[in-house]
Order: sequence, then structure tokens, then C-alpha cells
Amino acid sequence: MLRNIFSHRQLMLTVRDSLKARSRRTSFLIRTHMTFMVFFFLSYLGVIFLFINQIDIVSNLFIGLIFFFGGIFVYIGIIIQQQAFSSLKASNQDLKDYSVRLEQEQEKLISLNEDLKNEISRRMKAQESEQLKSDFLSQVSHELRTPLTSIFGFTKLMQKDLDAIWEIEGMQAQTVRKRERLEKNLSIVCSECSRLTRLINNVLDLARIESGQMTWDDVPVSLDDIVGSSVTAVEGLFVENSSVSLKVDIPRELPALRVDLDLVTQVFVNLISNSVKFTKSGEIAVTVTRELHYIQVSVCDQGVGMTEENLSRIFDKYFIARKGDTLSSTKLGTGLGLPICKQIVEHYGGKIWAESEFGVGSCFYVTLPDSLFVE
Repeated sequence: MLRNIFSHRQLMLTVRDSLKARSRRTSFLIRTHMTFMVFFFLSYLGVIFLFINQIDIVSNLFIGLIFFFGGIFVYIGIIIQQQAFSSLKASNQDLKDYSVRLEQEQEKLISLNEDLKNEISRRMKAQESEQLKSDFLSQVSHELRTPLTSIFGFTKLMQKDLDAIWEIEGMQAQTVRKRERLEKNLSIVCSECSRLTRLINNVLDLARIESGQMTWDDVPVSLDDIVGSSVTAVEGLFVENSSVSLKVDIPRELPALRVDLDLVTQVFVNLISNSVKFTKSGEIAVTVTRELHYIQVSVCDQGVGMTEENLSRIFDKYFIARKGDTLSSTKLGTGLGLPICKQIVEHYGGKIWAESEFGVGSCFYVTLPDSLFVE
């Protein structure tokens, strides 16, 4: 019996611990129940003592009292069991609700995982398509460069031979007209060959940069040399359009930059030539400023400007911002110049962006970080 009492006591302690935070009333009942357990244990010892000493009247009264309190003991135990079952039922319901929520979250995770797999698959296909396109353009560009170089070279030779023939034959009126026509045609051929060569070089440069095969010959170079080389490269454009002037503002004592002179020069040549291309008259200003952690170069023009739509897409490959009806304009390129500039600038940890107002002009900004400085 003592063993059963202690086992029952352990059960009540467990129930009390599980229901401790549930109800004060339940805790009170459990403590009362445990008190009765101790009372019954002592009462059983008293009954044994009474039976041994044969005290009948007191023994009967005592036994009746035990049964009375026994009824209370059983009633309290029933209440405690009901509380325990209610708590267990509530816990079971909470567990079921949690299980349902867990299944819903698992279904969401499965759905997100499938979406992620599909997105990865789409991106891989897009990358493969982009790589195939780049390989195709690179291969075609290489194939085109050789015959184009030959055409350009033979055209130059034909111009020299024609000059020699005109010197021998003399200058008759009909001959002069033929010479002018031939020279004009050959000049157009040479100009178009040069333009096609530049376009092909742009395609090859972009393909090499994106594939990581570009050679970067980084050496300390002054910004004066970079801007000077850029201005020299575009001097012919200002001769052709004398209504457009160039202003360069470079402060003194700028640090040298460890960069590839040709590639960084290509960035500013492209920006300045674009400004000339879209400016009928006015000034193009190249301004250099030094900040604490970077150098900023701006190229601003007074040209036609760009719409918001064009401004948001000018650094996309093959996109060409058009000024009115310029679909047939021979000045339009492949739409690779600015993407190449972006690739070069970002390779050096810099930034490039544009600001423009349609009908007023555009400004392109390039920042190069102090990690390139050579003090």
C-alpha cells in the first residue's frame, strides 16, 4: 500500500507540474489531494493500531471517518483527472493546429523551391543563349575583320594609284569630274570600312570582357594623359562640326591612376563622340573633380537630350537612343559603346550613369575609386 501511495504521489506531482501554469484552483486541488494521501497513510497506521489493541467503538468511528474522507479524496481525484484530460485535449488540439500550419509552411517551401528551380533553369538557359550569341558574334566578327581589312587596304592603294594616274594624264574637264566622283566613292568606301572596323572591334571587346579574356595592361597613368588622348582622338569630329566647341577643365595635382590607358581612353572617347553626335551646336564640357574617395569625370553637352525611357536603357546592349527620325542615320552604331564603357568602369570598381533633360542636353558621369590612386 505504501508503494501505491508513493506511486500515486509521483503521478500527482507530474500532473501538478503540467498544470502549474493553467489554474490556481487545480494546483490547490492537487495539494489537497496529496494532503489526503498523507492522511490516509497515517489513518491506515492508526486502524492497524486500533485493531491490534481491540478498541471497537473508536475503531468503527475512525473507519467511518476514513471512508468519508476517502469519498472526498476520490472526488478530488476525478476533478484533477478532468482538468488533466482537458489540458491534454487542449495541448493535443494545439499540436494538431501546429501540425497543420507546419504542413502549410512545408507546402509553401515546396512551392518556393519549385519556383527557384524553374528560375535557375530559366537563368541557365538565358546564360547559355547569351553565351551562344556572344560566341557567334565573336566568331563572325573575327571572320569579318580579315576581308574588311583587305578591302580597306586595297581602297587606299586605289586612291594612291588614281592620284598617280591623274598626274600623268593631265587635268581635262571630263577627267576632273571622273576623278572627283571616284575619289568621293573611294572616300565613302574608306569611311564605311573604318566604321565597320570600329563596330567589329566593339563586338570583340565586349565579348572578351564578358568572357574574362580581356587583357588589362594596368600602369600608372595621369588623368591629363587620359583626357588628352581622348580629346586628340575626337578632334576630327569637331572639325566636321565647327558649331560645336569643346571645353576641358582639369584641376592640377591630381593623382595618377593605375589603369589601362587605351581602355579608359576608349570610355571618354565614346562619351565625347556621342555628345558630338547628338549636338548640333553648343559646348561640350569635360570636367574633372576630385573628392575624398574618388575622382569624378563628367561629359556634358547641349544636345537634344533623352527621354526617361531612353535614359533608363542607354547602358543596355544593342540599345540605340534615337533623336527624332534617325532610323536611317549613318551615325548610328551597334548600341555597344556605352555597355562597353560600363563594363570597363565597373571592372575598376567605378560607376557610370547619365542625367538628361529632353531638348536641353545630357551629362554622363564616371567615378573612379581611390583604390586606383597612385600618389
